[in-house]
Amino acid sequence: MIDQIKAILEEGVLQNAFPGGQFCLLKDGSITCESVGYKALYPEKIPNDGHEIYDIASLTKVVITTTLIMQLVEKKLLHLDDKVSVYLPQFMHKDITIYHLLTHTSGMQADIFNASMYRNKRSIFNTIYSLDKLREPGEYVIYSDINYLLLGEVIETVSKQPLDTVANENIFNPLSMHDTSFRPDKNRCAPTERREDEVFNGLLQGVVHDEKSFALNGLSGHAGCFSTAYDLSLFMKDLLHENKLLSKDTVHELFKLREQKPNLNGFMETRALGFDKPSVNSLTGNDFNFDDIIIHTGFTGCHMIIDRSQNMGFVLLTNAVHPKRELNQIKAYRQAIGQVLFDKKGGTQ
Repeated sequence: MIDQIKAILEEGVLQNAFPGGQFCLLKDGSITCESVGYKALYPEKIPNDGHEIYDIASLTKVVITTTLIMQLVEKKLLHLDDKVSVYLPQFMHKDITIYHLLTHTSGMQADIFNASMYRNKRSIFNTIYSLDKLREPGEYVIYSDINYLLLGEVIETVSKQPLDTVANENIFNPLSMHDTSFRPDKNRCAPTERREDEVFNGLLQGVVHDEKSFALNGLSGHAGCFSTAYDLSLFMKDLLHENKLLSKDTVHELFKLREQKPNLNGFMETRALGFDKPSVNSLTGNDFNFDDIIIHTGFTGCHMIIDRSQNMGFVLLTNAVHPKRELNQIKAYRQAIGQVLFDKKGGTQ
């Protein structure tokens, strides 16, 4: 199976669908990793050597923010049905709860318009605190960075520490995730996009790709973390086997289907706490155990699958937005890998 996945990704590199990447398969507690392609294409081609650190984009939402929120729940420092405004008094929507943010059912819009124009945390949150809801809480699933920007603030407020400090103490250090941080070694980082605007002009390498997180100096609940596929496999392994971060009961709660509601385009979405649930023709092929799988993607070209029925985890990290996001063609290769992972004839079942 490793060889099949590597061949799929090598074909993607050959077709210029993305520069390169690294992946790990976790099976029954054993981790196997490979890398393909190039660390960078611009300003020169640099081959991958397997030691690259990647901007994991929205995987930050589940690896960091969801985990930290659930740890606070376990410690009874907050509850899922708490109003967000209890912790963030400037947030004017008194009917939106922590649960709504975690499941993307808050009714808040998906993003901040003209995000590349923002320069600092104050301007970002002044805008968030002024936004009206698009819909009432609980009516629709609207996948929103704003939800997780707010959750990041809640974590800092309750913990009384910066997000990176909380993550180091409660996730990275306990699991020996030595290459995971909000402040990575720039030289080891695979670059993402060449950004050209009034706020930043140059190649983004070792600094976050997401414009909102960039304005927050990389410390945000929705994006900003950098990692390796191996380190993220340690995270998946802990959820499936070790339970250093969260109790077995809490991990069980993460796999439950929480919301099955339409998005604003009328398509049904299925959400767990923080994570997405699988669907056909996506990351998990067409033959999977819905109840036992949680997934998530990242804009830079990353994705993660955790399947407890097979004691399996898979993570792919790429810089598919390098050197420009318009060149990203990772989607078809994600789907092809899903077919391999969940093929009963030749796969893991």
